[in-house]
Formats: sequence, C-alpha cells, structure tokens
Amino acid sequence: MAETTESEQVQVRFTTQQQKYAITESAIFVPANFKRYGLSGIVNHLLGNDKPIPFDFLINGELLRTSLSQYLVANNVSSENVISIEYVESMLPPTPVSAFQHDDWISSVKGQQSSQLFLTGSYDSMVRLWNMSGECVATLEGHADAVKSVAFGAATDNEVVVYSTSLDQTVMAWEYSLVDSSYRVLYQCKGHKGSVEAVAVDQSKKKFATASADATVKVWGVKDPSEEQSIEILDTKNKKRRKTDNTENHKTKTFCQTLNGHVGPITSVIFDNKDSNIVYTGGWDHSIRSWDVEQQVNVTTKNCEKVVLDVAQSNQSKMVATGHGDKIIRIWDPRADDAIAVSMSLTGHTNWVSSVSWSPNSEYTLCSGSYDSTVRVWDIRSKGSLFTIQEEDKKDKIYSVHWDGDKILSGGEDKKLNIHQAKI
Repeated sequence: MAETTESEQVQVRFTTQQQKYAITESAIFVPANFKRYGLSGIVNHLLGNDKPIPFDFLINGELLRTSLSQYLVANNVSSENVISIEYVESMLPPTPVSAFQHDDWISSVKGQQSSQLFLTGSYDSMVRLWNMSGECVATLEGHADAVKSVAFGAATDNEVVVYSTSLDQTVMAWEYSLVDSSYRVLYQCKGHKGSVEAVAVDQSKKKFATASADATVKVWGVKDPSEEQSIEILDTKNKKRRKTDNTENHKTKTFCQTLNGHVGPITSVIFDNKDSNIVYTGGWDHSIRSWDVEQQVNVTTKNCEKVVLDVAQSNQSKMVATGHGDKIIRIWDPRADDAIAVSMSLTGHTNWVSSVSWSPNSEYTLCSGSYDSTVRVWDIRSKGSLFTIQEEDKKDKIYSVHWDGDKILSGGEDKKLNIHQAKI
C-alpha cells in the first residue's frame, strides 16, 4: 500500500465503553500526524468539556503510542479505510503519598482496605502493622530469622488475622486487636525443611498455602490446633523441645496437605481467585504449576526459560502474571492446555523482576518491582510500561510490590514501605 504521510487526513470512528464519555459514532476526518494528545483534544471538544480529560486510544486492542500515520504504516493498514478507535480515560501517573521507615530490608508488603492497615515483613525478623497515618501500630515479634512473606487473613470489626513466613522454617499466625492494638500468636506451623518463601490466603479465608525452599507447598486450615492433640513448644528456659498441653505457649500446627512436584526451591504461591481448591506456584525449576489441593496432584505444568520469582492472578481477567530472572514479565492464560502458553511478554526492566501485582480495578493493568530499583506500571495492551517509579539516584533492589485499591505499595533494600497513589 502507499505510505501514509503526516500531512494527510484519516477517517476515524471514535467508540467507547465508558458511557459517561460517549459521543456520536459518526466517522470524521482527523490529521494523520495526530497522536494521543491531539486525539484527546478532539474527543474533549466533541464532549464539550471545559476542563480537558486525558484519554488513551486503542486500535485493534493495542494502545496507540505513535501517530496515526506511523501506526497505519507499521501495521500495513490502508489509510483509505475508516479506522475504529476506542478511547478510555487515561490513568494518571502514580504520585508519592508517604514512606514508612524500617530498621532493615523489607521482604514483603501487603495492604488490606477493609481494616485500613498495611503489613510488612522485614529481614530484622519482625512483622509490622501500619495505619493510614504512617504509625506503626504493632510490631509482631516471634520469628527467629528474617521474615520472607506476609499476608492478611480474616478481618472483623475487632480483629484482623495475619500470617508470616520466615527463614527459620516456620509459619506464624497472629491476631491483632483493632480495639486496643494488642496482639497474640494464634499458633505456629511446622513441617517445612527449608526457608518458607511465600504465603497466600484463599478467598474464603479458611485456608492458607505456603511455599518453601524445600521444594514443597503445604496447605493449612486456619483453625487452631485441636486442644486434644499433643502440642510441641519451645521451653525458653531449658532451650529444648518438649510435649505439653500448656496453651499459654505457642501452639504448633503440623497437619497439612503437601504438594510435591517442583524440583528445587519454590518462590511463590497463590490461590485461584474463584476456586480455593486450585493453587498456582512458581519456582527455580523454571515452571509455573497448578495444583488440585484435595487430590494433592499437579494438574498442569507450564515451562519457561528462566527462574520464576513471583506469581499473581488478575481478579478480573484471571490471567496470571509471573516475574522472572531474565528481566521479563510473562502473562499466561491458566485455561490453556499447552505446556508453554505465554500470551505475551512485557519487557523494560533491566534486572530480575522480583514481584508482580495486578490492579484490582482493571483487567489490563499491573505493577512490578525489580532489582533494577524501579517499580513499573503496565497496561498489557501497550508494548512498554506506562510509568516508572524510581527515586533519584536510587540503587536499592525492590523485593515486593502490592496493588491495594488505589495505592501501590513497595519495599526493599531502602528499608521503606513506599506508598504511591495510583487511580484508574
């Protein structure tokens, strides 16, 4: 076809699924050299907006990041056709809200909107709870080594349950009182033979799963160990283990379901958003696996080229995102039967992608943290990241990110829980 020139005009039809911004879908001519800002000006004019609203534009499901003429040439589309362009309100750049200081590296961050709390795990062996004002309302002490992962469990108007895992090979369940800011250890879980790298809680809050460097996944019920079972505790005076029924000490949960199949350390674990019987895991054996918990079997195994460092599933699209040691984020469809079924790859990070988290408000948007010291925001309809969050001259690795409502949480070697506003 003839190459489209920047001075030409192209006939387009604007459409949108956001009805509050709907306009007549009649075809109009626009300059071929217009990019998103020029097109946004046209839509705002047609809407009669006194205060312009920034829009993004999609052609065939791909975000427009060039001029119309460049897009048409790159995709071999004739300028004589009427081009259908969908427009959506743009996401604004994330803005810093606050940073909560820690004494050591932060390994894991989580938020919980229902309780208005933030949760962090640190290499100083502490678990911390923070309120929206940036106050550390509780420091949970009990682990004997670095905390590797944290997660929120069930919450009521009075209490919230928290889970943490550690290099000390244990998992701990805590109960924090929203009334008087006190906390207690509900129980600890033992059975892993290596560092417990990750913990995830299912949607019903009735079970949680842990992934370990010992190559196993264990799935636990949330109830306290039975009062009838023999409870193993640590005698802090004699420094030796004994059996007792003294419930004033830490109860120990040992009963669980064990999932075997990975070869080498498992770095991440999540429950399927809709089915608590399905668990997804990733590990050093370059595989992403799904499991049937009740049957304790590995249902599917998807392989890739590099170590899997984190796994996250979208609440809306059900797509799974994984971070890897080759600087790439991979998007998978868990419903696909192929052993290798990568839907797309997102590139831009310059070091390991340590953590990924989907936006709860968009099926297309996720954030990632990397050893390159950046947090990036992605729209999977675009070929590159939308935004990059990085402090000037910052060289600290990011270990964990979490998209909580309209906030992106991150933590790592800078010893800060960093919070950014990220409205979609």
